[in-house]
Amino acid sequence: MPPPKAPPGGYAVEAYQPVWAEHQEPFAPTYGGFWIRLAAAVIDGILVSVALVAIFFAIGLIAGIAGMVTGQTPTTSGSNVELVANLVYFVLYLGYFIYFWGMGQTPAMRWLGLQVVDATTGVPIGFGRAGLRYLGYVISILVCDIGLIWAAFDPRKQGWHDKIARTVVIRVT
Repeated sequence: MPPPKAPPGGYAVEAYQPVWAEHQEPFAPTYGGFWIRLAAAVIDGILVSVALVAIFFAIGLIAGIAGMVTGQTPTTSGSNVELVANLVYFVLYLGYFIYFWGMGQTPAMRWLGLQVVDATTGVPIGFGRAGLRYLGYVISILVCDIGLIWAAFDPRKQGWHDKIARTVVIRVT
C-alpha cells in the first residue's frame, strides 16, 4: 500500500503504516499484579541470599584455612572485609537482576508465569534497559517503597522502575 498523498501545501493527515503492521496483532497483554510480583521478588531474594551465604561461607572457610597455615587469626571486623562483603553482595544482586530481566524473566518469574517486556512492543528489554530498570528499582525503594507500591494502583501494574525503563510485567502461559 503506498503512503497517503499529502494535501496541497501540507502534510498527509494519516501516518504511513508499513504493510507488516497491518498483519500484526496489537500488544494487549494481561499484566502481572502486585501480589504475584511481590511473591516473585521474595523468591528471587531468597535465591540470591542462599547463593550469598554459600559464597560467604566459602570465603570464610578459605580465610580460616589460610589463617591456620600462616598462624594468624582471621577477623571479620576489619573495614576491608566488610567493604568486600558489601561489594560482593551488591554485584551479585545487580548482576542477577540485570541478567535475568534483560533475558526476560528471573527464575521466580518463570515459575510464576511472569515476564518483563517492553511496554509498547512486548519484546524482552535487553541488558541496558534492565540496568535502567534496576536503577529505577533502587529509586522506588529509597522513597519508602512508594515506587513499588505504585504498581498496585496503576492500570498497567507499572511501578516507578517500570515507568522509568518503559517496561511492563506480563502474565505468560
